[in-house]
Amino acid sequence: MADDKKNVGKQDDIRVDSQDPSEVEYLHQQFPAKTHQQIRDAIKQAGPMRQDIINYLKGH
Repeated sequence: MADDKKNVGKQDDIRVDSQDPSEVEYLHQQFPAKTHQQIRDAIKQAGPMRQDIINYLKGH
């Protein structure tokens, strides 16, 4: 079942779905030097937790 974008909570704030183009784009806006593919790769490497992804992107 698809995620209801209107029903958001804390878990939605701290996780990133690599299959959701809007979430990948949001991270791309924070890290414009990174490509969308690099961001998807970072999500795959660091896991779904937003802070882990940000730390990973800052380190690479």
